[in-house]
Amino acid sequence: MTDDGPITGPITMELALAELRRGVDVRLAGLEGRMALLHQRADVQERRAEDQARLLEELGDRLVAIEREQVTRGHLDNRFRHTVALLSLLAAVASTVVGAAVALLGR
Repeated sequence: MTDDGPITGPITMELALAELRRGVDVRLAGLEGRMALLHQRADVQERRAEDQARLLEELGDRLVAIEREQVTRGHLDNRFRHTVALLSLLAAVASTVVGAAVALLGR
């Protein structure tokens, strides 16, 4: 007469607890892996966002510099007028000098 009842009960309970513990450990490891992957993805997205913010700031600085140094049609017109006025003045001075030289040499 063997008494299988009491021996099987604790062994079965022990096996069930071990199986439950193994299942919990497997699920926990899976969750840890997913959390690590999410953390890694969040870091990558954060770096991308920082790079994009830096790029936007650089582009904004370049735009400000370009707007500061831009040449408009009005600027070109003013520069042309100044150039024509300067050339007219130089031509007048040159003609005066030539006229004076001719008058001095003609005497």
